[in-house]
Amino acid sequence: MPPKYRNVTFETLPIQKDNPTAYGFLKAYRGNVVENARNGIGLFFYSIPNNSNKFGTGTGKTTSAVAILHAYLLERVKEDSTGGQKIDQNPALFYKASELQTLYNAQFRGTPDMQEKASLRYYKIKKLLMSAEMVVLDDVGIRQKITDAFENELTEIIDSRDSKVLMTIYTSNLPIDKLAETLGERIASRIEGMTEQVAFVGKDHRRGGVLK
Repeated sequence: MPPKYRNVTFETLPIQKDNPTAYGFLKAYRGNVVENARNGIGLFFYSIPNNSNKFGTGTGKTTSAVAILHAYLLERVKEDSTGGQKIDQNPALFYKASELQTLYNAQFRGTPDMQEKASLRYYKIKKLLMSAEMVVLDDVGIRQKITDAFENELTEIIDSRDSKVLMTIYTSNLPIDKLAETLGERIASRIEGMTEQVAFVGKDHRRGGVLK
């Protein structure tokens, strides 16, 4: 978890004013977060640009995703400690999509030793992404069209989570119908089929250091 998000909780989530509909939906989701996650009900947080925020950045998507992740972790720890379902593997993982792509590409660059280290790291992360109970995949679709090879890797991860009914939160500055332009039709279709879409609007609060 990036340090700036480590203390984020739902109680301190600063989106209610600009995004009351999104806040209400997330409050209801969080109220039964463990069951929702076990039913594989994923979330896709995206921005709606406006004149003052042309790229839809800084509207609270990542902060909201982390708040749900933290709420889930808290409930899972309570469940584990009171005799309920045990935590026997990584319960949750936050990872930026751009960093995953960079790590994947690093396997084919630099010295053989550098490539080997990158490969070991990549497949460790890939395994976690395919098995964690809840995953936040942040900022999907922000780069230009991905390569066919990386599209296959990302499709494998997403398909695995979908088939195992594992909950995933995606954040993006793009709506679902624009994702195909950078991630391809297969991935966009799969994300659409496994998530509830939640729109975010408003000014870029990131400039003030409040949220992302």
